[in-house]
Amino acid sequence: MDLKRSAPQPEQPLKRLLDPSYPLCREDVLWALGFVKKKVADRAPEWSGLDRPQLLAHFACFADMALLLLHRRSPSGQETACFRKMLSELSPQGDINR
Repeated sequence: MDLKRSAPQPEQPLKRLLDPSYPLCREDVLWALGFVKKKVADRAPEWSGLDRPQLLAHFACFADMALLLLHRRSPSGQETACFRKMLSELSPQGDINR
């Protein structure tokens, strides 16, 4: 059995999450929060060029989505747009087709 073929590529869930017509569900948000957490812990170069206000805005968006999950609420259109913007800025240019 080839494990590499069965493991999902991170680009696939990101591509789906960045699609504005795709409705976010709890599992997607959990996956994305874990992905962002790992990228930040790994000091992803995609975020190294962001200025402090951008980083703070991304942190606020990350925290809002995490709190929504805790309170079992669905994100509003504005919260979803913020989350998708953060994910798109995390994605290296050219890796994700928008």
